[in-house]
Amino acid sequence: MPLNPVVRSPAFRRLWISSVFNAMSMGGDFVLVGWLAHSVTGDAAWTGTAFALLFAPMLFLGVPAGTLADRYSRHGFLRLLELAACATLILLALAFALTAPGLAHVLIMPLVLGCIRSVQNPVRLSFAYDLAGANNAMGGVAGVSLGTRVGMIIGALSAGTLAQNLGVSGALAIMALAHGAAWFCLGHLAPVTSAQVLDRKPLMENLRESGAELKCNQLLLALVLVTAVVEVFGTSFSTLVPRLSEDRLGLGAEGVGWLFAAQATGALIAVIILFSVPVRSREVYAYAAVIAGLGLMIVVLAWADGLVVMLVVLGLIAAAISAWDILTQSMMQLSVPEHLRGRAMGAWGFAIGSAPIGHLQIGLLAGAIGTEWALIGNGSLVVVTIAVALMISPSLRRL
Repeated sequence: MPLNPVVRSPAFRRLWISSVFNAMSMGGDFVLVGWLAHSVTGDAAWTGTAFALLFAPMLFLGVPAGTLADRYSRHGFLRLLELAACATLILLALAFALTAPGLAHVLIMPLVLGCIRSVQNPVRLSFAYDLAGANNAMGGVAGVSLGTRVGMIIGALSAGTLAQNLGVSGALAIMALAHGAAWFCLGHLAPVTSAQVLDRKPLMENLRESGAELKCNQLLLALVLVTAVVEVFGTSFSTLVPRLSEDRLGLGAEGVGWLFAAQATGALIAVIILFSVPVRSREVYAYAAVIAGLGLMIVVLAWADGLVVMLVVLGLIAAAISAWDILTQSMMQLSVPEHLRGRAMGAWGFAIGSAPIGHLQIGLLAGAIGTEWALIGNGSLVVVTIAVALMISPSLRRL
């Protein structure tokens, strides 16, 4: 299988390694947030609230982060963000070491982690495009996603074991070290050849320009709306993973780690395929297929039982989500002028910010009508979403 051209770039290889270390911390987010909420409260609604807080900052910080990514050097900004993440997680680890976990910890930890991710992601994704160039935009995004998935497998497996043996504070301290390693790798990138076009206009003017682009760019608007709705009904299933682990499999924190690691593995396989054989034309076919597949697999999860079956189904769900993410991120950046690419990723972050609604609704729905019917309902709505989008959006059909 031929190598993607981006691997020949030393700068991109260093960004890739940095992405692995960054994602080792990110992989721990889902395990720690889910298990802490479930172990402290035992309530799916509170678990949904915790996951909602993990994603809520994207709604408020995604667009400003994308604006800053267009205004300043993405390389330097990304380095600064890794240092900030390292320091923040050290402080969070100290807080858990000094006090016993309670409801306040359940609510504060995901909010802090969410703020870190919501600022880092738009900058990293637009920087990947910078290094790969417009002709290989999907390769650049897929390459960074590949590094992210590798790191998330390590992080998911490690976080559950660390939390069970060293406590949450120990897991958070290791996550902080991962950010330090990511900063170190990025420090050796300069000087780099980058396609970034800096936009030094005042911040408020940049934000207004983002709104104007979204208003007149029908393709970007369609992608943002579909992303928001699929995020609500398609990715919120993760709120129920701790409950599935305990109720169907009788597993603890380590089991939650295995289930999330299965998702990371499925996502990794999808990324390798797109990185090695990127979609060359009519991306809308692949885009529609992975969204419809996501919805169908969530319905299947409603009946999945046994460790092997659940690992396979969760892997397929994550593969669909991963492919959908890559296609969306590359299509959004290609749909706007060069100086707006950071803000395109900010718009993606804003759409992802709808996730809290999904985590809250599926947690409440599962409590009201049961886990199985909550998954069936959400999965069905994902399929309906892409069908309706294709019917009413000519710009999406022309891709």
